[in-house]
Amino acid sequence: MIDWIIKRSVFNFVTVVNSLQQTFVRSENLYKFLLIPHAENARWRIGAWRAWYNAEYAYKRVPAYRKFIHAHHLGGWPRIKTRKKLPTLDMLPETDKESYVKQYRNEDRCVGGVIPRYGVVVDESSGSSGTPTSWVRGPEERAVSKQLLQLSYHSVLGKETFFVINAFALGAWATGLNVSMAMSDISILKSTGPDLDKIVNTIQMFGPRYHYIIMGYPPFLKTLADDKRIEWHKFHIEAVFGGEGMSESMRTYLLKTYKKVVGSYGASDLEINMAAENDFTIKLRQILMANNELRQRLTRTEYGVTPMIFQYNPLSYYVETNSKGELLFTMCRNSNIAPKIRYNIHDRGHVMRYPQVVKILKEMGLWSQFRSVKLKLELPLLFHYGRSDMSIDYYGANVTPDSVREILYGIPEVAEKLQSFRLISYEDKKHNKRMRIAIECNKGEKADLSPKKIADQLFPRLADMNRDFYNALYKTATPDQHPEVTIHAYATGPFEGGDRKLKKEYVENKLKYDSL
Repeated sequence: MIDWIIKRSVFNFVTVVNSLQQTFVRSENLYKFLLIPHAENARWRIGAWRAWYNAEYAYKRVPAYRKFIHAHHLGGWPRIKTRKKLPTLDMLPETDKESYVKQYRNEDRCVGGVIPRYGVVVDESSGSSGTPTSWVRGPEERAVSKQLLQLSYHSVLGKETFFVINAFALGAWATGLNVSMAMSDISILKSTGPDLDKIVNTIQMFGPRYHYIIMGYPPFLKTLADDKRIEWHKFHIEAVFGGEGMSESMRTYLLKTYKKVVGSYGASDLEINMAAENDFTIKLRQILMANNELRQRLTRTEYGVTPMIFQYNPLSYYVETNSKGELLFTMCRNSNIAPKIRYNIHDRGHVMRYPQVVKILKEMGLWSQFRSVKLKLELPLLFHYGRSDMSIDYYGANVTPDSVREILYGIPEVAEKLQSFRLISYEDKKHNKRMRIAIECNKGEKADLSPKKIADQLFPRLADMNRDFYNALYKTATPDQHPEVTIHAYATGPFEGGDRKLKKEYVENKLKYDSL
């Protein structure tokens, strides 16, 4: 009885918070009130209870999630369990695209089992399967997402009027579409997509009197920065990237052209811009790279990469890490018409609260290095290490070994000689993000396959299977940054030393961000 009374009291409080957010989101200044200093612990605790509230709300109101819970033999909705007086969601099963999204209709994954007739926008993502997945977003959640995106960019870039050039892929693709909708009423906006000529012409036409913000994938921002048609020193241009990580060496290179280079983290499955870089997180990452002890205390060094570091609002997102090191996201707002509970997008990462990080920096005598950082948000930090599902990024497209394997074994002259292959993501000496597929020939076979003939068959077929890769290959990447194929004799090149594990290593992420 006491537990029930406590639960009702907490849930009544959460209902009030949810109502306040709907009011606050209409004004950026009011919404900032929710992020006031010295309220870190309150935000963290309220966010945890909102996550549980929303999970139970989804169970009661979303047919697909109710069926999903019953299919996992939980015997109904479980009783709340707490850890340190906060609810824990780890008794609930994880969801992801395979186990949840693909198993139930779009309507069944919505509140009430229906898609509202008005105010809904449908965008899509493709991923490695090649079959686009549609995501439905209602008016209320779009308003919240829009406000959060605007607040994020104002806090990082300032509030002066700026000219936004949206260079993300356009059409129904989630990022390009949502960026256009979010930025249209706080800036001058031109959505060009990743079209070099259009962007160059736009900048030249409007001239240096505007403050430009160019948003796009890191490799495209690099290609644009290398374009000699613009006298970059005459313009004030800043860059915002998303879709994949960026090394600090690439950031340093880009800062020769752009005044600022800052990243955003999101997922079409969930929302764009769930977390963002800022001066504090960028400074932390740069110090991290030069300090081995700090890396040991803050990061998962076994992954072999320097993580991207973002901050996020715990009132909106409840983030966990599972036993595989993968991030799980629960949407804390009940305004989303298709709630996501413990949703796994198969990214590696972990979370540390702001006071934990500050304490470690002070213990190590490093906090003084942050005096010049004006804005220090008391928000949790998200450390992101990249994909966990054996894929590599190429201009925002995820390429998996399964899709490559299917194509290679469909090429007779390759299949009869193929011992193994490996997907390699790396940065070349000019800081271009590159993709290579290395092929290992069978023992005793000559490595006399033609890389060009294989590439001419492999990449067009991969583009047919994977629409994100199609956009990357034909619409975003320049010809000199197209993916390549290399041929290697048995146990040579990237295959030197043979397989050291029972399972073959099909992915090699060289300089995914920066090697530790």
